[in-house]
Amino acid sequence: MKGEFYIGLLALLLLLAGCDKVDAGRGENDGEAWPVSFMLAGVTPTRADGATGVADGTELTIAAYDPNSHNLVAARNYKVTSGSLTLDETDSEAMYLSVGTYDFCAMTPRQVLTGTGKDGKHGHIQQGVDALGSVTRAQVEAAATTAIQLANLDHLASQISFTVQVVPQKVDSVASFAVQSIEIDRMVQVAEGEENYLLPDNKLVIPAADAADKFGTLTIGGTDAFTIGSQVDKGPGYINTQKTPLVVFPKAESTFKAVITVAVKKKVKQEDGTIADGEEETITLNAKINRLAFDPGKRYNFEVNYGWDYVRFDITVAPWTTVTDNSTTGSGEQTVSHTIKINQWDDDIDLDMTI
Repeated sequence: MKGEFYIGLLALLLLLAGCDKVDAGRGENDGEAWPVSFMLAGVTPTRADGATGVADGTELTIAAYDPNSHNLVAARNYKVTSGSLTLDETDSEAMYLSVGTYDFCAMTPRQVLTGTGKDGKHGHIQQGVDALGSVTRAQVEAAATTAIQLANLDHLASQISFTVQVVPQKVDSVASFAVQSIEIDRMVQVAEGEENYLLPDNKLVIPAADAADKFGTLTIGGTDAFTIGSQVDKGPGYINTQKTPLVVFPKAESTFKAVITVAVKKKVKQEDGTIADGEEETITLNAKINRLAFDPGKRYNFEVNYGWDYVRFDITVAPWTTVTDNSTTGSGEQTVSHTIKINQWDDDIDLDMTI
């Protein structure tokens, strides 16, 4: 009798242990599972570095979630090879799943899926990374292989870039004009290893606007950050164009400031009537941007027009609506008027400025 009791207890313990275990590669609810493969055809996003699509060598994690409980069922790591997905060297066996419907989350960079109780519902995306992800609902069949066509990957982060220039009316008065740095406050930041990627939602955590510990200052600067143009006959001159857009985390609607430091030489009229270059001086342009959110997959171009005693600051971005804030002009900090227009990340934004 005791022997039967111990055997039954052992079986119960083994069953409980099995229920607490998440298999990273197999989801076998009924003891029978079938292999699944994946296709990436039709991936269209433009990466921040200008390359189109997902390049060879890109590593992805693909995870299968139960569409009802949203629990992780199985996950595998893959690599893009000659335009196809192959198992990463870290995984030797294909994903196996029971017959049924699943939400397949594809994501790059590759993720170690974590979370409370190791539920696989969280990942980590580092600052400045152009992370991509998608969710595809599909059916696994009792077949030799079920081939899943993955949905196009979406950008999870946002992009910002600056153009700083002298207004046409003042171009003739300038000898040189070069951006030294731009500091933007109230930008979302994350700690190393912080679980800021939500699955199977496929989105980054957007902190509340009053969560002060989640925000910091980002700096765009250095001698190679901007391409500097020269004086032109018509239109704005000395156009400083940011070479590489800055990838930032999405953020909720809030007010933030931009501090732009510029080295400028003005042309000075001499006593004999000739024009000479004045001494280089460093000036600071301060702007306060009101009630602006950064949405995933959007590109926000900030155009700063310098005109001695005033600054005009236009933002081309945002989704589905136009927002205009009242502004004040003059010296000191500007409360900026910005008009927001829709532009996808990979669209070229052409601002026609008339001051």
